[in-house]
Amino acid sequence: MKRTRYSYKDIMMTGSPMRTLILILVFMLSFSSLAMPESIILVRHAEKHKGVDPSLTQQGIKRAKMIAQMMLPYEPTKLYSTNYNRTKATLAPLADLIDTHISLYNPGKLNEFASMLKQQTGTIVVAGHSNTTPVLVKILTGREVSIAEEEFDKVFVVTFEDETAKLKVHSSNQ
Repeated sequence: MKRTRYSYKDIMMTGSPMRTLILILVFMLSFSSLAMPESIILVRHAEKHKGVDPSLTQQGIKRAKMIAQMMLPYEPTKLYSTNYNRTKATLAPLADLIDTHISLYNPGKLNEFASMLKQQTGTIVVAGHSNTTPVLVKILTGREVSIAEEEFDKVFVVTFEDETAKLKVHSSNQ
């Protein structure tokens, strides 16, 4: 069987099957590099009881339901929580409304988690803590934010325009 060698000129000639294949591959690679989430929404868990790995208070349960309603217009596709009762319970009403599960992430590896989030598509909602959510916002946007120990209402909406992160801060009290 005779092997055919192709030169650069042969490959780039119009109608060449190799050229078509190369163009398809370049297109697919460039498209995948543009894949970014529509938005990443970060919330702190709702009001909690005292103790080790506490559940939500009645006010916290009410807030979790408000957050779920607030998130519906964004049409979330993925939910992430740390592996604590309060964060999972904060997203539970939303998970029920959109009929999806809550995936867990490690709050000790926020850089890796942020990189993974940026490679996804759709709208992602992340429940964290007063000490981790601001760090994740900073990694994603470069902007400093804070959450006081008694604050549970801040909702950080990160969107991307031309791979530049934009940040809007809302309140779940409204």
